[in-house]
Amino acid sequence: MEREFVPLSRLKPREKMKSRENPTEKLTVMMRQISERVNKEALAKYGLRDFLHSDGSLNMAGYANELYSTEDIESDKNRVRDMEIEFSRAKISQVQAFYREKYGAKTQEEIVGHWRKEKIQNKNGQMEMAVTGLLHKILKDDFLVVRASAYDDYKNGVDNIILNKRTGEAICAFDEVHEGGAGERTGEKMEKIKKVASRGGARVRYGIKLEEGKLKRAEMATLPVFYLGLKSAELENLLAKMDFNPDSAVTPAEYDVFAKLTASLKEQKQILDGTDVPPAVRNKLETFESLLEEFEERGVEMREAA
Repeated sequence: MEREFVPLSRLKPREKMKSRENPTEKLTVMMRQISERVNKEALAKYGLRDFLHSDGSLNMAGYANELYSTEDIESDKNRVRDMEIEFSRAKISQVQAFYREKYGAKTQEEIVGHWRKEKIQNKNGQMEMAVTGLLHKILKDDFLVVRASAYDDYKNGVDNIILNKRTGEAICAFDEVHEGGAGERTGEKMEKIKKVASRGGARVRYGIKLEEGKLKRAEMATLPVFYLGLKSAELENLLAKMDFNPDSAVTPAEYDVFAKLTASLKEQKQILDGTDVPPAVRNKLETFESLLEEFEERGVEMREAA
């Protein structure tokens, strides 16, 4: 009997479809939902307009005539643009040729636009959104978790700011990183964090504070920075088993990642305890100890509820 020819496109369609699934779209939707809810609360409760962008990052434009002049903010935006041109290598002829052939991009601005889209599609971009969403999901009742402005991301190496809603304290900032397949970036990040702490902590130009029960835009200083990192397999497992609904119950995979991140933060804090840092940073490290204890208690509660 003559065999029937079966096109490759018909073989195991479900597996092929699954392999093409990209979690970036789900992560983007999740970040937009979180931003909408935080913006709604910021406006209703504190009168803050234009608080977050749809990606969960602090909106620099909202600081105009409240903390900085319009001219200062425009200057910072130009600085961000210059850094993005540098990071995307948009001035290099070979890069220009690549983007022209692939996307039809003719200007540096068009190249940067495509570079931004590619940036959120890669593992670093997915990592930042996934961890921000996870922290919000678990901590939203007692902590405000926001992504830093583009300026503070590029200039000051800060990805996230966490604010205690009860005490008003902004205890630390986070630098999220995809560690690669074998966690090869861990040592590099730890050295950077020790250097930041020893120099007096991170400064955040577009920051926040809670003063007398009112959320305000503010410059921040002396913040210890901790890195939150996942290896490739850990990130892929999280994305495969994550519930992207910000209001859903925490899944076992999400709990496992939160527990890993908490353990990593505890280890980093112990290392910084043995580092020579200014008194202001030392005070924040002592306060961070209680935050870690609360994280651990939250993890136990989630484990018992699962």
